[in-house]
Amino acid sequence: MSFIQDGLNLTPGNYAVLFLSERPTDPEGYADMDQRTMEAVERLPGYLGYELVRNGEDAIFISYWADKAAVEAWRTDALHREAKTQGRSHWYYAYRSVVCPIEATSHFRR
Repeated sequence: MSFIQDGLNLTPGNYAVLFLSERPTDPEGYADMDQRTMEAVERLPGYLGYELVRNGEDAIFISYWADKAAVEAWRTDALHREAKTQGRSHWYYAYRSVVCPIEATSHFRR
C-alpha cells in the first residue's frame, strides 16, 4: 500500500492531526486496540482518512478531519481515551501529537 492515499479529498479548512510515535514493533495488546480504534474512527462524522509511515519503532500517523469539531469529537471519544491511556502506560516510549488546520493542499501522482 502506498503511503500517499490518492483518494483523500482535502480542502482548506480541514484539519490534520500528526501523531509521531516511538514504540516496540509488536507490543502485546496493541494490534487489537489499533483495529478497534480504526473501526470506530471510520464511523465518526468528519473523519476523512489517514496516511501512515513506519520505520521500525518510529512512525508518523496523520489523520485528516473535516473540521476542528470532528477532531475534538475524536479526542474526547471514550475508546480513544482508553487507547491513549494504554499507550502511555504500556506501549509508547514517546509520542507527540500536533493539530494543524489545512490552509492549502495539492496532490500529484504520475
